[in-house]
Amino acid sequence: MQLSILTIGFLGIIAIPSLTAFNGDWLEKDFFHRTRVRNELDWNWDRTWSGMSINNQPVSGILSNVLGKYKFTLPRVQIQRGQAYLGAATRLRRVVRQLMRHTSPAKPIKIGVIGGSITWGQAVRPRGEADWFSILSKWLLNAFPAASITTRNGCTPGVPATYMILCLEMSVDPDVDLVFIEFTVNNGHDDLLYGNKIVKDMERLVRRILGLPNHPAVVLMHVPTTHMAGYPLGHPKNPGNETLTPFYATSEDAMGAVSQYYDVQALSLRTAVYDLAVRQAKDGFLWEQVFVDLHPGNMGHKLMADLAVFMLQQISLGLLQLPYGQDDAEAAEAPLPAPMYAGNIPPSSPMCIIGDSFRSLADSVTTTGWDYINEGTTEKPKPGYVAREPGSVLRVRIDTDRSGMSSQTEDVHVFFHYLRSYEHMGKAAFRCVSGCTCSSKEYDGHHEEKVSQLYMALMEVSQHAACVMEVQVLNTTRSGEYKFKVAGVVISEMAGDGGIMDNILLGGEQFGVREHNGEVMQMTFTKEGRKGGTDASARRRQQRRQMQ
Repeated sequence: MQLSILTIGFLGIIAIPSLTAFNGDWLEKDFFHRTRVRNELDWNWDRTWSGMSINNQPVSGILSNVLGKYKFTLPRVQIQRGQAYLGAATRLRRVVRQLMRHTSPAKPIKIGVIGGSITWGQAVRPRGEADWFSILSKWLLNAFPAASITTRNGCTPGVPATYMILCLEMSVDPDVDLVFIEFTVNNGHDDLLYGNKIVKDMERLVRRILGLPNHPAVVLMHVPTTHMAGYPLGHPKNPGNETLTPFYATSEDAMGAVSQYYDVQALSLRTAVYDLAVRQAKDGFLWEQVFVDLHPGNMGHKLMADLAVFMLQQISLGLLQLPYGQDDAEAAEAPLPAPMYAGNIPPSSPMCIIGDSFRSLADSVTTTGWDYINEGTTEKPKPGYVAREPGSVLRVRIDTDRSGMSSQTEDVHVFFHYLRSYEHMGKAAFRCVSGCTCSSKEYDGHHEEKVSQLYMALMEVSQHAACVMEVQVLNTTRSGEYKFKVAGVVISEMAGDGGIMDNILLGGEQFGVREHNGEVMQMTFTKEGRKGGTDASARRRQQRRQMQ
């Protein structure tokens, strides 16, 4: 198998199978045109529901906005095949019931998505319109006009589910009502049926979300894994003899256990498209017409939106036929069961602590010379503790106890977010003060590159539930000044080496999850329109064009 070296979002260098699933003279090089949405394939429900009524009211009237305005591209049979697991859907039924209500004032309903570069919208144009979650967001606002809906795309390109276990709060509102998850490609491959690491990781992530205050519903969005969207050896569309990943070689089937154990719904683009692309070889649904590489193009995203819209339409219809009742409520609000894999529970204390939550960790009595300052804007805040004089001490108390999932003799990796810039910056020492132990380390906030960027100060710390650490500004400097800024801390989920943050930093100490470091404003939709979704580099390109 051909390997490529891919850098995504400045997250370091990782070896993955080649992204180029299609090659040869036969291939249309303009992949945006090749993967365009084909309006000639559109269909809608038309008068399908006009003859049905509930309590003498026509279904087409009750759900006119829900059923009447969306145009599907996937054939109905394939959409139904892509509804991989629906189950009782008690939490999802509760959310859709709230969407359907006409109360004043409307109860705010928050819907989020987490995942990687696919759902972030890397291979679509324009992002914010053609990506599947934006399509779904706009449909929701039109389908339920009386509801107060906010959708949020909290996706972070280039990271697997294990990162989101740590930093969920950076991508999902604590009072969220429904969360879609898309990590099938980013999670990689594990061919074990039992003890599958991907399933274990995803179970912990699902548990974190299900345990949020509003008892949110969760829906898994599966996409074909690397090299599944392609052609077999010897096929004229595979002149490079790329290895084809078979239908069964994906973690989404093993993830079925998580769906069934927790009654978490699942949608499958693989199952929806495979027959169209492979057996039928149907024009409009060929692999190269749906995918750019491992990323779905505009057509692929439209098909993903079809799956989600159809699911929510069916839930709406189901609520008319079988209204939400006490049995639904009891199941939706029930405590989480014991983990499917014994002991597979994420730490209960926060692990990715940035912004105001980081402020709460500081000991106001023993902290001297540091001020909590927002050096950004209201829309794009860049808060943190800032000191400008040597000897200033910042003390924070964190929980590094990982005895529930790791050996107590192993150290826990703690990563402090600190600012590096080309002017004003000094040096600081990081050390353990009480409860825990670690070796003291010095980090320099000054560098020559003409950018200001968050970096990660790695500390290997012993386990303790009340670990007190300090950052002290030193009296040595390369810039001539002593400013030092600490913006947050990330505490590894498990003890020992090889955690997700270690892997992210393989290419250096720079913290490059731009959606979590203030460079990119996450995209949201409300009745007032869209906010965010344009990164700093895109804005600079736009400004240059305007100046020309």
